[in-house]
Amino acid sequence: MSPKDYLIFFRWKNVLMILLIQLLFKYVLFEKFDIQVSLDHIDFILLALSTVFVAIAGYIINDIHDVKADIINKPEKLFVDKKLTRLTAQNLFIAFNSVGLLLGMYLSYHVGNTSFFIIYVLTSLLLYKYAKQLKKKLLLGNLIVSSIVFFCILMVAVFDVAPATNQYNLESQRSILNIVLLFGVFGFVLTFLREVVKDMEDIEGDKAIEARSIPIILGQRSAKRILITLTLLLMAAISLVSYYVYGEHKQVSIYLTTLVTLPLLYFIFRLSRAQHKTDFHKLSGILKIIMLLGILSVIVI
Repeated sequence: MSPKDYLIFFRWKNVLMILLIQLLFKYVLFEKFDIQVSLDHIDFILLALSTVFVAIAGYIINDIHDVKADIINKPEKLFVDKKLTRLTAQNLFIAFNSVGLLLGMYLSYHVGNTSFFIIYVLTSLLLYKYAKQLKKKLLLGNLIVSSIVFFCILMVAVFDVAPATNQYNLESQRSILNIVLLFGVFGFVLTFLREVVKDMEDIEGDKAIEARSIPIILGQRSAKRILITLTLLLMAAISLVSYYVYGEHKQVSIYLTTLVTLPLLYFIFRLSRAQHKTDFHKLSGILKIIMLLGILSVIVI
């Protein structure tokens, strides 16, 4: 495969999104609020790499177990058994997963809390079980992917802020952890929306592997209603946070309203009219842009 093929295979856009949120937290949010941290620049790089490596391993194992569906859903993006052998893909999975876990073990020891390593172990196991069987289960697969995104967002706070928290800085540290938690919830909900949209896009291939996705079990109309309801609830939550938490900071309220809430409203409009595979593919892209805009709000905050 060409270098470009490997970048696509490793989902470079998603990887950059993970790196961006971690960089913004570390060098914008934490520094601006003068938060005490436990990781220096080198250790932070190792944290970012560990998260990215485990994520890439998850993408690879998913592709290995998703060949039958991908032949139908996205034959132009089929890599395993087409552009690289299954054995090569399995070796890449083992390599990325092993390095990610080893880095996670080192970081857990470095911050003085070896129990943090369980986050890496659980994430790795969930990604493997998701790819092998859980993605076919109704709701469970969507919730697992959303939860992993949630943990990816929280990783910097868990390894960088939590270990440096003590009785003297508890209030300021807790306030920043709350902000990170809000971003985590935002990422969880938006990822869940995107996963259901992708299920609507990939419905034919999912039927071939006997997956029990929301669109297959409940139908496209019911799936749309669920997505619209969740989106409206997310918009209401963002509006409440904008008004009650950042009401005195107009620039934050304006940003969240114009660049996050209104695009979500546009998503609802496009979703209500979507019928074909290409429509749902575009909706998935819209949600990815909204996720990026939400992440960039860290700069305004």
